[in-house]
Amino acid sequence: MQLLEEWLEEFRGLGYLTGSDIRVLEQQDETDVNRGLIVVDLSEAATITYLQPIAGSDGRWSATMEARDTTIVLTAVEIVNLGNELNVLGALVSFLETKSRELLAAC
Repeated sequence: MQLLEEWLEEFRGLGYLTGSDIRVLEQQDETDVNRGLIVVDLSEAATITYLQPIAGSDGRWSATMEARDTTIVLTAVEIVNLGNELNVLGALVSFLETKSRELLAAC
């Protein structure tokens, strides 16, 4: 989890602007006590997205968006803001994949 915190701090230092709350959450996994995932609260969509490595991959990550129970209605500005949040989310996934591949190559 400490490594994910460091990566997230490094990503924040790149200066991406987002209204999303991004944090590391400890994942309950008895086989790997250091396992965590990154949680992103998309402010404009009022939904939570989980980022985690794809098991058995070459460092790829996936984003899982929770299902919504209600419909949301957005103005043009809110749609643009949501698009910006999703762009940052994509940049974060790419950043995490790069870091993961560097880590795997060093092992």
